[in-house]
Amino acid sequence: MGSHTYLPAPDGAGAAKGALAKGGLLVTLEATEEILQEFMDAMSALERHISKRWASSEMWFCSSPAE
Repeated sequence: MGSHTYLPAPDGAGAAKGALAKGGLLVTLEATEEILQEFMDAMSALERHISKRWASSEMWFCSSPAE
């Protein structure tokens, strides 16, 4: 399936849903937008958490004495 770009529906779009885009082709989302948004929010939170942990582990590694 490969990577796609999620395009959320504009605010105030009423019943309009978001879309997935790849190579200029759009697939309009219907019932899955809310679930997809929750998934994307969870993945973004995980990415932020991992980035913070990665940065702190690099600082620890760089400041530890060499053996």
